Amino acid sequence: MAEARYVIVGTAGHIDHGKTSLVYALTGKHTDRLKEEQTRGISIDIDFAPLRFDDGLLIGMVDVPGHERFIRNMLAGAAGIDAALLTIDVNEGVKPQTLEHLAILQMLGVSSLVIALTKCDLADEEWILLAREVLQETLQGTPYEGAPVIATSTVTGQGLTELKVALHQLALDTPIRDAGGAFRLPVDKVFSIPGFGTVVSGTVWRGTVAVGDHLESLPGRKPVRVRGIQSHGKPVNTALAGQRAALNLVGVGHDEVHRGHAIAASGTLIETRIVDVHLGVVAGYEAGLVHRSRVHVHLGTAQTVGRVLLLEEDVIEAGASAYAQLLLEHPLVCEAGDHFVLRSYSPVTTVGGGRIVDPSPARLYRRKRPQVIAELKSRDGASPLERVTRLCQVAPISTAAIASHLGYTVEEAQSLTFQGVESGRLMEVPGGWLADEAVERLLEASLAALTEAHRKHRFRNWLARRDVISPRLNALTSRDLDFIFQEGARRSLWELQSGMIRISGWEVTLSAEEQTMYADMLERLKHAGIEGMLRTELVSAYPKRDRVADALLHFAVESNDAVSLGEGVMLERSVFDETVRQIRVLSDTVESFTVAQVRDLLHTSRRPTLILLEALDALGITVRIGDARQFVK
Repeated sequence: MAEARYVIVGTAGHIDHGKTSLVYALTGKHTDRLKEEQTRGISIDIDFAPLRFDDGLLIGMVDVPGHERFIRNMLAGAAGIDAALLTIDVNEGVKPQTLEHLAILQMLGVSSLVIALTKCDLADEEWILLAREVLQETLQGTPYEGAPVIATSTVTGQGLTELKVALHQLALDTPIRDAGGAFRLPVDKVFSIPGFGTVVSGTVWRGTVAVGDHLESLPGRKPVRVRGIQSHGKPVNTALAGQRAALNLVGVGHDEVHRGHAIAASGTLIETRIVDVHLGVVAGYEAGLVHRSRVHVHLGTAQTVGRVLLLEEDVIEAGASAYAQLLLEHPLVCEAGDHFVLRSYSPVTTVGGGRIVDPSPARLYRRKRPQVIAELKSRDGASPLERVTRLCQVAPISTAAIASHLGYTVEEAQSLTFQGVESGRLMEVPGGWLADEAVERLLEASLAALTEAHRKHRFRNWLARRDVISPRLNALTSRDLDFIFQEGARRSLWELQSGMIRISGWEVTLSAEEQTMYADMLERLKHAGIEGMLRTELVSAYPKRDRVADALLHFAVESNDAVSLGEGVMLERSVFDETVRQIRVLSDTVESFTVAQVRDLLHTSRRPTLILLEALDALGITVRIGDARQFVK
């Protein structure tokens, strides 16, 4: 027997066109399980039945309701199907829900289907031929043009064998889902079994799940553990992408998880209320989709209400498409590439649908900005490595965050980041990964900010990091900023010293007038001797240039021409050095020295002596021991 292959095929079609009867005829399972469905003879909710083939192929048949009032349930069932079985009553032909279901299938990205003309026991061959011709005209210009059309009857068995063959071929032609990716299952049913607890079921969109796996339920990111698995009615240890699976979960009550939730590998999906999308309006929606329209948003098995924020025009006409943002009233769980359907708020009818471009944009965009549209177009349909690179454009992002944002496993994200490094597109930084071009932009922004800071503080050779201000740098953490500063120093763009920074080779340049003023200030300080001068006193000596005077004093300290003591007192450097020399001579004659001894040595008063000694302590030149001091050896 060939290796097992799993494909999900969903039914579609107008109410009472024989979807449920056909599924029963093919699989032997009744999918109208609700008492109301059996009483009324119509499908209300979704149900599932396996169609098995001898070669190991298993088609999970999803039976959906056809009535317009239950389109919401139809959408939950159609989410995640690989292909479709469209049923059309040969006597009624194409009806409104037929067309709506076809439009929904296109918006969900379903590209292939098989068509069953049902109830053919009630029509002659000429009528069946006419129905085929009308149907082909309806499908002309759609992805389903030329799809197989099988005349069937569940009463006589007509065409059922041929239909099975067509479905078998359809499944073989359908690309296999990724069983190696991060596990993802949108929940379409939740129930509780006495003695076992919470059970959720759905179609495995991606990845593999095994008994004992630790996953999470979203929205809410509630940790869960898989206690047991059933697939297509049988207990199994694992379930793969493309299979129906019922998961017995530990860690969540049946009232804490609902249809529309997702069970997924931890940290791999985004909960979001803003999404960037590319959407189209169905050809039959003549009113068009207007900016800020309130709509029902269907994604996966979930549904919420949101507003459409058009970015290019004020309205998208019927049959047209455009980029937009959706502002959601409640969080949806999604990732880039997911398909969605939009229905008008009231009266409810299918408006359009499309594909997620970015599940978590940084902001709401301003409208009618060509650069915004250009960026969305470049992101749309990007390769996995391009998507990772774009995600790393603003600030460093960890491997786990990349996996979460883009729907990859951590291993897949790690592999892509390594590819990015090898190709020169990514750099590994302390905070994770950063696009090489982003590093260049941040270095340019830092150099520009540093140049501006030097201009603003032109009497300083060295600047504090806090002086280097830029909106682009403000988005970085302290750790990320450390990396940028270190990288710039490595490239000799600037120099770092004791937490200070300056452009490489930067030196303060004084004008002739400033040089004269600077020399005069130093002479005043030198003349003041050991008593020094208060900074405010010295600045006030230049009433018309007080701001320049204050800046020059800072420059004097930085240039080692002056020393700033406590309480705003300043000494000229040569005076300070000579004073320290004299105290050191004193220390050579005594084990330790007191304030009084230094006061007498310098022939000054106690206050300036104390200010000086406390400054020496702060500079690490001396150390206080009780009431005395010693020089640090």
